[in-house]
Amino acid sequence: MSPVKVILLACGSFNPPTNMHLRMFEVARDHLHRLGNHVVVGGLISPVHDGYGKKDLEAATHRIAMIKLALQTSDWIKLSDWECKQETWSRTKQVLQYHQNHVNALLNTSINNHFDKINEDNSHWVPDNVRNSGDNVQIKLLCGADLLESFGTPGLWSDDDIEAIVGQHGLVVITRSKTNPNEFIYNSDVLTKYMSNITIVTEWIQNEVSSTKIRRALRRGESIKYLIPEKVVDYIHKHNLYGSKTTKYLTPELNSNFLTQSPSDVHMESPSPTNCMIICNNTLFSRNYDKRLSIDTVDSVTKTNVLNTIRHPGQAVKIITESSGDHKIIKEGSDSKEVRKEDKKTLKNSKSCANIDELHKTNIKTSKSNANLKECKSCDENLIKFIFTKHGIQVISDVETIV
Repeated sequence: MSPVKVILLACGSFNPPTNMHLRMFEVARDHLHRLGNHVVVGGLISPVHDGYGKKDLEAATHRIAMIKLALQTSDWIKLSDWECKQETWSRTKQVLQYHQNHVNALLNTSINNHFDKINEDNSHWVPDNVRNSGDNVQIKLLCGADLLESFGTPGLWSDDDIEAIVGQHGLVVITRSKTNPNEFIYNSDVLTKYMSNITIVTEWIQNEVSSTKIRRALRRGESIKYLIPEKVVDYIHKHNLYGSKTTKYLTPELNSNFLTQSPSDVHMESPSPTNCMIICNNTLFSRNYDKRLSIDTVDSVTKTNVLNTIRHPGQAVKIITESSGDHKIIKEGSDSKEVRKEDKKTLKNSKSCANIDELHKTNIKTSKSNANLKECKSCDENLIKFIFTKHGIQVISDVETIV
């Protein structure tokens, strides 16, 4: 069975035409040719009539002119202005039926003698390779997944129109990777009935360009370069379309008047410590000391143990602060991994390292930063300092600083 010849017809506002509109034709043609059961012989763009009444809809004369400029780079997509020349806007079913009947009239050998009576101006959109081929050509509606889903909007489409569009002509739907048009078809009795006449094409190269976003950018004076064809950009600015007349690109001087500094842009000073917790490195991670020693004898013993114990520079401990303000120190490597809660005693100013049990039982809350920093500097060099700041906890060991 020979492949069916197809002309892809896209209806819409094209207000303005974008690169994505043209890209849909290319993606659909590639997919149909890959399937092998269709041959795309042409593409048509049919802009909607001015009577459609859509917000911000430019006059058909401008939209037709922009489409012509956009299609200068395509050798197989053409413009059909039949819809714009009608007295009022036409339903999609009528647009499809007109173009299908016109193609049939040109191809029907029984009326070839009457071909001269057909207005040539209304046939300029017919592909040259179709006029004298004698083969049947089918007009299919090319659309996005949003149009397919609009079939489910109550009151927007009649069942007769949906059956005529899908059943008599067929759909080629361009969708994105994260959408599921098959599920929508499953939930619709009409679409399920004609699902064999619906071709789903996934666009894997995502493109979020839309006419709505283009118009918004123009109103704001933003660049639309590389989003729509260059000649269309020039046409829009030349005729001051979509509010581009009253907006200009912001200069650095104007930017200062409109833009305010973000909180993240404010230069912050180095965090000032609010609490300083001093823990002797050797007594924190070493078991080689006698817990029964008095504070008076800790200093001398510690000096001896410093030489005999293994240091752990940069070793981290986990500190949890409860809503009550109490701190918990979780020591990794402990058999029971017990959590030692600190008592609500404040740390006495001392220039020497206290017994580790005393340090675990202390809770430092609102001590002055400068005073505590002086106390820290006077401690033994093998200390780990936990500085509680409004920005977090700063851990300082004899080798590393971890924030």
